[in-house]
Amino acid sequence: MLALAGAALAPWDLLEASTSDFWNKKDPSKWSQDEIDRLTTKSPWARQVTAQYAPGSNDGGYGNGSPNGNPNGGGYPGGQGGGMPRVGIGGIGIGMPRGRGMGGGGGRGRGGQGNGGNLSTYKGTVRWESAQPILDALKTPLPDAFANHYVISVIDFPLLSDRRRQNTDQDSGSGSGSSNSQQPDDKKMLDDLKQYTSLQPKDKDRAQPGIVQRQTASGNIFLFGFAKDFFDFGKNDHEVDFSTRLGRLLIRAKFDPREMMYHKKLAV
Repeated sequence: MLALAGAALAPWDLLEASTSDFWNKKDPSKWSQDEIDRLTTKSPWARQVTAQYAPGSNDGGYGNGSPNGNPNGGGYPGGQGGGMPRVGIGGIGIGMPRGRGMGGGGGRGRGGQGNGGNLSTYKGTVRWESAQPILDALKTPLPDAFANHYVISVIDFPLLSDRRRQNTDQDSGSGSGSSNSQQPDDKKMLDDLKQYTSLQPKDKDRAQPGIVQRQTASGNIFLFGFAKDFFDFGKNDHEVDFSTRLGRLLIRAKFDPREMMYHKKLAV
């Protein structure tokens, strides 16, 4: 029986191995929808992650003005402290990506109360949008503002501080018709996200995004653009860490450039 079971598993293992990097073996026009879904949600360029509650975030906002609750600001997402260098500040792109097909996502669960703890059931996808295989899969270009930038998207995570802002608006009498005040609020929110977001190759300097955009037409999607001129990493690096904070949620994902090879070239 064991021998038969082993014989049955062997063909499946071979099939799995033969399809694990289909993007290097098939023309993009021949990719199936299932393969595109795999590439855009669970691949070297897409990580499904679970968010954690930020320390001291049980007040429903950004704490006391910094990721680690330091009232003087500064600090690295996750409470490591120390000022984060303002690197890679390019043009500020406020607006919505035009027709960006962001298919796929990790799926969003219901978040527990947490009371500022680390338990969370909010799940989503962090994806390297500027990578050529992702562009080939989605078949839509990035917005012009992201030219010469590495672009990473955060998909299907809620911005929990939105609820607090809405409650504050209602209490102040502004109501749901206060569309004029919503645009400045959104701009401030996107600008604040730059301070709470970083991209860092292991043992090298971290950088913050110069451009942040939000898309809501096909889900809750944030695009973060990091100027390529400020990065020095390649296929010999083995870890690049992305981190951001959306309201009360900390979101982290690690990418391995050694795996991000597309037709024998690093694709980021």
